[in-house]
Amino acid sequence: MGSRPEDLERDIAFAREQLRRDVDELVERVRPRAVAQRQADRVAQRAQHVCARAVPNVLPLVRTGRDQVLSRPALLGVGAGLTVLTLATVVWRVRARR
Repeated sequence: MGSRPEDLERDIAFAREQLRRDVDELVERVRPRAVAQRQADRVAQRAQHVCARAVPNVLPLVRTGRDQVLSRPALLGVGAGLTVLTLATVVWRVRARR
């Protein structure tokens, strides 16, 4: 015929415990802090992926640009002059505030 009452009670207790665990897990997943953490993790993974792809492509351009600037003394002089001018302007403005 059917199962014994003890077996049914044990099955019901097991089902209740399983349902309680499932509900607790669901509540944990929809907690705002957990949702925000998952989204932050996804953004961080995407950023790492983009950087990993971009660095090999950009690094040769940076080296080429640096080499071109260093190989032309005139450009180096202009860059140094602009740097000095910028620093002088900042110092002048800071002193003017006092």
